[in-house]
Amino acid sequence: MQRATILITGIVQGVGFRPFCARAARGLGLFGSARNTRLGVEVIVEGDEKSIDEYLRVVRDSPPPASVITNITQTRVTLSRPTFTDFSIIKSEASRGGATCVLIPSDLAVCDDCVSEMRDPNNRRFRYPFINCTNCGPRYTIIQGLPYDRPLTTMSDFPMCPECEREYKTPSDRRFHAQPNACPVCGPKLWLASSNGDMTREGEDAVQGAIEALEAGKIVAVKGLGGYHIACLVQDAPIGELRERKRRASKPFAIMARDVDSAMNISEISPEAERLLKSIQRPIVLCPLKKGARVPSLLAPGQLRIGIMLPYTPLHHLLLENFDSLVMTSANVSDSPIVSTEKEAFSALSGIADFFLCHNRRIHSAIDDSVLIPPTDAHKQIFLRRARGFVPNPTNFPSAAPDILAAGAQMKSTYALSRNGVLFPGQYLGDLGELLTASYYKSSLAHFLELYKINPKIMAFDKHPGYTARTLAAEFLSPDVIPCPVQHHHAHMAAVLFENDKSTPAIGVIFDGTGYGDDGTIWGGEFLCGDAKSYKRVGSLLPFRLLGGENAIREPWRIALSMLSETFGEEAKDIAPRVFPAYSAKIESVLSGAAVAPVTTSCGRLFDGFAALTGLCETASYDAQAAMTLENAALCAAQAPTLSALPFSIEDKNDFLTLDWRGAVKTAVSLLFSHESVTIMAYAFHTGLAHAIFEACDILREKTGCASVALSGGVWQNACLLALAARELESGGFNVLTHVNLSPSDECVSVGQAVVAAHAKRVGKE
Repeated sequence: MQRATILITGIVQGVGFRPFCARAARGLGLFGSARNTRLGVEVIVEGDEKSIDEYLRVVRDSPPPASVITNITQTRVTLSRPTFTDFSIIKSEASRGGATCVLIPSDLAVCDDCVSEMRDPNNRRFRYPFINCTNCGPRYTIIQGLPYDRPLTTMSDFPMCPECEREYKTPSDRRFHAQPNACPVCGPKLWLASSNGDMTREGEDAVQGAIEALEAGKIVAVKGLGGYHIACLVQDAPIGELRERKRRASKPFAIMARDVDSAMNISEISPEAERLLKSIQRPIVLCPLKKGARVPSLLAPGQLRIGIMLPYTPLHHLLLENFDSLVMTSANVSDSPIVSTEKEAFSALSGIADFFLCHNRRIHSAIDDSVLIPPTDAHKQIFLRRARGFVPNPTNFPSAAPDILAAGAQMKSTYALSRNGVLFPGQYLGDLGELLTASYYKSSLAHFLELYKINPKIMAFDKHPGYTARTLAAEFLSPDVIPCPVQHHHAHMAAVLFENDKSTPAIGVIFDGTGYGDDGTIWGGEFLCGDAKSYKRVGSLLPFRLLGGENAIREPWRIALSMLSETFGEEAKDIAPRVFPAYSAKIESVLSGAAVAPVTTSCGRLFDGFAALTGLCETASYDAQAAMTLENAALCAAQAPTLSALPFSIEDKNDFLTLDWRGAVKTAVSLLFSHESVTIMAYAFHTGLAHAIFEACDILREKTGCASVALSGGVWQNACLLALAARELESGGFNVLTHVNLSPSDECVSVGQAVVAAHAKRVGKE
């Protein structure tokens, strides 16, 4: 007889792992125990050698679907007689303040079994909006400490009743050791409040009250898993009212559909999109609008795609019983964290929501919905926002690296932490220029550092002297931490190389909005050659000026004016009033400030300028609006283009490539004056840029021998450009590397910073 002491690390707490271990052991006639520890799940099994070998195979090959095993270690001893008479789940190891290796599970969408029970009139959880089991329910959002046990979650507020405790302790029950287990007797409660916070209805009556309010065209704030949503009917009148109250003139709203069939009534759902919609993560998935579908014009103005998600909490399922779909948008101020407490909701949303559907299960870690573009034949899936369902899923990291804190970027901020061969990419947080976001950045980072007892030895940060992330992160670090400044676009490149397990040099095409350049100017349309250790800037877009500084981001017509000036010189003063008659009185004064305007190579701003030049978006009310509008126009013409490509050119001077866009602008202006379709021009712009990217990479391949091209930066969230460029590069023999599990936007910068810091030969020295 043998005894094996087994340690299983990874995402093995909060995913039904100990009950799985118990069932597997009993099935093989093994005795022993399982418990949570700060390192993972510790299992002791006693029995014959063959049965223990089979047990390890089952654990390794058939774990619970939401688990991720990173390592299994074991020690064995020979026994003269058994010490266990059964297999039990025992009390978790108390934390002794040491470092922890257990990985926090992400939140899981409610499973089909629980939904069926919730709809069964004979079940004691009939219509209970907090039903869950070991296979589903809240995890990351309720965890306060590790190991993952009920006393260290916000469910500690709800002592289990005898019946729930019996389920919790019964090995054959689906709720065996389900930490959020609850029922109407002992669990969280629901209530409906008016706009001033006064409770009006409770329990099932609160759900019915919310449904009645929605049917009447009212706006309802709904507390979900990671924060509040704002819900209303998918009709122009309530959507228009919501836009006016939220001061969100045109940014698209997402909807929650009752099921895939309901979603198919308004959008084209590919098999890949359906897989994502029905996945346990339940992200928002961008799907093409169905031709001829009756969709309110105010839902997603100017867009050909719509963000759709399916219900992922029991409460969502109850609400959607009466609707094919509802608008379901995050309850937050633009670029600020999602509202997650009643106090915040009644303060921030009192002028927006008519009613509040609240509950008393505390959200410890607020988190927004994830947003993806599904994969197609032309590109892999594209993360627009990596959050609920995917955070805090880790990834392997060089085990020799010291503990690292990467502070991330300013916009679309995240942080990343590494320790013991594991990297934790943080969740999307927002714009650190917003006070609430900066506050949440600090609280979220403090939570992670405490959970894992991490004491970073290195802090990686963006070289931009004005970024807040470095200052915020430094508050948690000792004075002797080693600083590692990382150039913004090198971080982007390192992140995509890391995600593709690429260690040899590549060509990086790093296209985004803003990044602090080594020369002190604003980069954003860069060609780099290198790897995580080092890089060389070998090319860029032709620079232009941001007339009016940051005002140009909100008023893309200023960027277009700058492009006209660069292209036509003094003649631009005559051309511009014909292109922008509404701004003719301002043109001369705006141009007069060109000498002091900041210089940029930003591809994101190039898209903004071209969108304004074609009249598609002269002013923007939200981030990337102009670029999204241009992409949508291109998609309209992609099926039957009559103009193949606008002309871009490449200049190779002093061993530096300049991608010159002036030919495209000159041609576009002539086409405008001849009344060519702007959708045709938009597609030709994308095609011309894709051609130029290939041409530049082909020249660099000849110079460097690099045959891999890494694409990163927010511009690569443009599925049209990504498909065109990737197809041309692959046809030309390049190995194209793109992001799959990280967003190409600045969300990935923290990961890239950590990777650069881990590989740096002389950390702390530029």
